[in-house]
Amino acid sequence: MNFLLFELKKIRNIRFMYLLIAIPIITVITIFTLRFFTDVNFSEQERIKANQLLADLNWRIPDFYYAEQDPTTELSDEDALLYELIDQAERERFTYSVSAYYEEWTDMNKAKQNIWDLLLQIAEIDPELRSVNIEDLQMEKPVIDWAVEYDVGTHDFSTDQNSLFVLFKSFDWLFSLPAIMLVIFFFCLSIFLEPNYSVFKFSQVLPLSYVKIMGNKLVIFFAIIGTYIGSTIIGSLFISIFDSASLIAQLNYPLVKIAEGEMITKPFWQVLLFQILFFIGLTLLSLVIVAVLAKLFHNELFITFIVGAVGLIGMQMTRLSSTVKITFNPFAWLDTVNFIFFQRTDRIITVLAILFIVVVCLTYFVLLRNLRLPKLKRKAKYRGIRKLSKSFLLRYEWLKLNRQSILFYSTAIIVAFTLFSAIDNYQYLEVQTDQAYQDYVNERDRLRNQVDSYPEIIEAYQQHLDNPDTHPNDLIWLEQFLNMYKSEQQVAESKLAEIEAIEADFLSGDLSVLNKIEHRRLKDDYLFVARTGEVQSSSIIPIDHVIFMPNAYINYRLSEWKIENEIDFVPPGGPYKTLLIPGYEESPRSGEMQPPSGIDREVFDFYLAEVDKEHRYLSGLNLLADLFNEYFYLVIFILLIGFYSLSYVREWDGQGTIRYLLVQPISLKRTFKSKMLSSLTMGFCFVAITSLLVFVIGSLLNGVGQLNFPFVQYVSDSLGLASKEAFIEIPMTMKFFRIIPLWQLLLMGLGLLLTNIVMINQLVYYLSTFAKNQWAIMATSILILGAGYIFSIILPFDFQQFLPFLYLDIGRVLTGETAILENYQYLNWCTGMIVQSLAALGLTLLSLRRLRKFND
Repeated sequence: MNFLLFELKKIRNIRFMYLLIAIPIITVITIFTLRFFTDVNFSEQERIKANQLLADLNWRIPDFYYAEQDPTTELSDEDALLYELIDQAERERFTYSVSAYYEEWTDMNKAKQNIWDLLLQIAEIDPELRSVNIEDLQMEKPVIDWAVEYDVGTHDFSTDQNSLFVLFKSFDWLFSLPAIMLVIFFFCLSIFLEPNYSVFKFSQVLPLSYVKIMGNKLVIFFAIIGTYIGSTIIGSLFISIFDSASLIAQLNYPLVKIAEGEMITKPFWQVLLFQILFFIGLTLLSLVIVAVLAKLFHNELFITFIVGAVGLIGMQMTRLSSTVKITFNPFAWLDTVNFIFFQRTDRIITVLAILFIVVVCLTYFVLLRNLRLPKLKRKAKYRGIRKLSKSFLLRYEWLKLNRQSILFYSTAIIVAFTLFSAIDNYQYLEVQTDQAYQDYVNERDRLRNQVDSYPEIIEAYQQHLDNPDTHPNDLIWLEQFLNMYKSEQQVAESKLAEIEAIEADFLSGDLSVLNKIEHRRLKDDYLFVARTGEVQSSSIIPIDHVIFMPNAYINYRLSEWKIENEIDFVPPGGPYKTLLIPGYEESPRSGEMQPPSGIDREVFDFYLAEVDKEHRYLSGLNLLADLFNEYFYLVIFILLIGFYSLSYVREWDGQGTIRYLLVQPISLKRTFKSKMLSSLTMGFCFVAITSLLVFVIGSLLNGVGQLNFPFVQYVSDSLGLASKEAFIEIPMTMKFFRIIPLWQLLLMGLGLLLTNIVMINQLVYYLSTFAKNQWAIMATSILILGAGYIFSIILPFDFQQFLPFLYLDIGRVLTGETAILENYQYLNWCTGMIVQSLAALGLTLLSLRRLRKFND
């Protein structure tokens, strides 16, 4: 026991051990607390489902009723049984609906169970149900049986507060790959890498073998993992007093998924057990891999990050693969939740057996053995720099930064983020492209059927008109309907001709031809809202109200730009999301959020879902644009603060070579100027190399891209009114915007990024003249920048647009989102570059003034 306590003290910071208990408990309680804010109206949900069943059942009952009344029709035994089942299901549906209304959950679940039994029998005879299908019935049936068996009133696996359901949700965070890497780095790695350091010589004089020593370290590892898992379970026990279902009921909750056409059902206790076993096995496997690589390269932090990044990228690449193909793919095991959900139990047991066999073998032959591994750490090479040579100080600082491999490590981190995002975008693009093909085929077939049906309908109306026995009063509405169907026929034939005209190009893989169809649809939406009379309805816009004009008009102009500049089609196609989408409004009477007046909630939700679809376009140039649009530049800022701009701070705290420089005939002012310039130049090189690698990754995956790819830039009302000729005005509103090409966005973003780098560097440079601790300067820098930005957001005064903090959010500045929300007339990329350059100059002058005091 004393030896185990001795090993525990070797953890980086023994106080971190308390985090093994605190973090899991806090995570579980936080998820539990957040679920209180998710209000689910079970009564309304169940009544809606009952009404859907009413539509399914009642449309069939009259057919059988008339068949029974008609003496010339003879019902078969199968039809008679079907009618009896439908009639019985309708009676149960009434009980189901009434119980849901009065919230009598036990009676409701029993009625629901009876209905589902009857519907499954009906589906075997006649599967043509309108609102439900056989797969939904089969997936919901085990859950309904569970609710009846354990007398569970209401439940919602993804939102309710039952403790084990919350525990499972916490596994998404606590048992994820990033969590595994953090546990390894902070709690395990220092223990197992001790043989690499001279302190291990003390342990070697003990009367213990190397295997015994490492075995004790392995016991510590399992104690750490056990504490972590136990704390998670304890956190769920704290909230179990609020459970609406017993622990036995929760453990037996059936999780049902369909994979490869097969329905897979698992009890919940099995899923929890598999999650814990995978976490233990994958953590130990990751520890072995990280420990071996860290022994080779002697850089624990970087190796831990790279192993985690490679795991995340590999896991992402398995997301779209067939479940059968990824059963024995180790990267798929890292996505534990999906792997357990969509794999059969026998396969999971086989995988766990393989995982633990591999882990045991690697642990015994690698972790517990004193392997003699080569040292691959780069050796420092002497590069002579004459003291009197030109730019000696600058070259000297570059040499020190280069020996620390800062540029390499930082670039690798950004590339890892980029690869993960690029692969995610590529997979999304593949899915959406396949969906575009399917939508095209469905639309073509629908129009063909529609066109084929019109001649028969028109002929029937024409016969009624030509019939001399037709009443004169009926001739008017018959003629109106005839003209309406003829008009609809012409529209359908026109759309079909348009689709068939591009069929050959589309099926050959040329998606750009879909831009014409997209343009026609978005133009119709705009004309419908504009009330020109050319279009009578829209497929997504509920009514021709002015609130829908901004989004419709911007989409129309975007589609025009794409056709004029021959831009590639972006699946799933328009409409595209803009900042000017109408939303829910607070009712003055009830205080509840309601859709705009005169629009049903379901219709408005459909509209919001259509205009909120995600659009991604992967290419080299578009991936570069994501540096600004997806907040990747924040990672760059943090790396700059952490690795570049603090080179001089590390000198002050005794870890550098400034003492060597101070004994030379060189002023302190010149010394720090060289450090400032070296960090700046390395920052610029870092941005250049990172941008090049990002561009290469995107180009290899999906081509270079198009320089004229459109982006919408919003303009404040005051600036738009002052310069109407320079911007596009949205009809029926006082809103303005403009469309800019991709190359222009990249240039503006690059300019803002460079001035941000200079300002941040000078800020840290100035702060370093007050303190000699690297971490204090890092924390202070981040605090000043973060507080300044938050202050500029929550207090939107006009003078904020002339302060440098708003321009830290490059993406919102480039799109004009900040300007349009607060009506900032002068907030743009050009103002940002000027303001941040002046701020950097001011910080530089203040720093030099501080250094003069040191010299004095």
